Amino acid sequence: MSTQTPSDIADIVRGILACPTAPFREQHVRSYIEQFCAVRNIALSCDSMGNLIAVYGHGCPDTRLAFCAHMDHPGFIVSADARGTTARAVFYGGVDKAYFKEAGVRFFTDEGQVRGRVASVQADPSFRRKRVRLHISGPVRRGDIGMWDLPGCQVRNGRIFSRACDDLVGCAAVLALLDQLQRRGVRKKVTACFTVAEEAGLHGAKHLCRSGVLSKKTCVLSIETSSVLPTAKMGDGVIIRVGDRTSIFDPSVTAFLLDAAASLQKQDKTFRFQRKLMDAGTCEASVFSRFGYVCGAICIPLGNYHNRNVRTGQIGSEFVSADDLHAMLGLFAAVVNAAPPGASTSRPRYTLRKGDLGERFYE
Repeated sequence: MSTQTPSDIADIVRGILACPTAPFREQHVRSYIEQFCAVRNIALSCDSMGNLIAVYGHGCPDTRLAFCAHMDHPGFIVSADARGTTARAVFYGGVDKAYFKEAGVRFFTDEGQVRGRVASVQADPSFRRKRVRLHISGPVRRGDIGMWDLPGCQVRNGRIFSRACDDLVGCAAVLALLDQLQRRGVRKKVTACFTVAEEAGLHGAKHLCRSGVLSKKTCVLSIETSSVLPTAKMGDGVIIRVGDRTSIFDPSVTAFLLDAAASLQKQDKTFRFQRKLMDAGTCEASVFSRFGYVCGAICIPLGNYHNRNVRTGQIGSEFVSADDLHAMLGLFAAVVNAAPPGASTSRPRYTLRKGDLGERFYE
């Protein structure tokens, strides 16, 4: 499926999962991606919202293909300098209040990491966020990032565990694709968009669409980790996502992705993929659709979505299958090698058969 070795992919995953992030505070992930692209001489720009747009193959024929993943994860922003052992913060992201009770938090400051524990939480519907009071072990300042006090990256029994798989694993997968294209010397142009504030209301994607930086002829693929469902199980392969909670995505793009996956499976019998409606949440493809882009989505199943361990009722590490991640990378490569949607002139071939009562059947 891929010329990359597992260790290459693992290095990228470990590197980006180590970065703290929260909606509107993606600077550490942004810095990682900037350094990643600089080393590989991949053209990169940053818009006024903080979105990154990487263009591989500058000067090559335009494939009109863009992979899009978001750099944030549900998290905390300190709202005022700490007073003694008490701090206040806001939390952006979909996590029920019940999970906050005495949950551990880790803040990332210029002086180092500071641990804390939730004392109380209150909804702030005007900004679709929560206001949180915490007990802390050291000083934190207004604007500091906080995340659940969980490991950045652990690998156990073929699964990757992290405080933020969603959507840093998606970012890692897109970066791995760019790395693979360069290693193989692929002469195709591919755009990669890394957006901000998805968990706070898809704001980075909205800004990207409003700015018009992407041509309306671009086929946009939203890359995600999406909550496991009874019909979409972890370990069953990468998912071609036909829709989310809000929208059904462009059928021509879904068909394009399915054709690429089926062709890959003929070459590699170990490759596994699924076609599913992943309606546990809304992804950025819905935003691109509303702005008139032709778009689709690819994801892999995610355990403990938004760090919610439903079995224990407590905060826990998110996790994905390493095999599913490798399948996603294989599909990425197959998609880049295939003709983009709209470029093909082929049509379905049907045979006309007439019935004895004058019926006309196309089969």
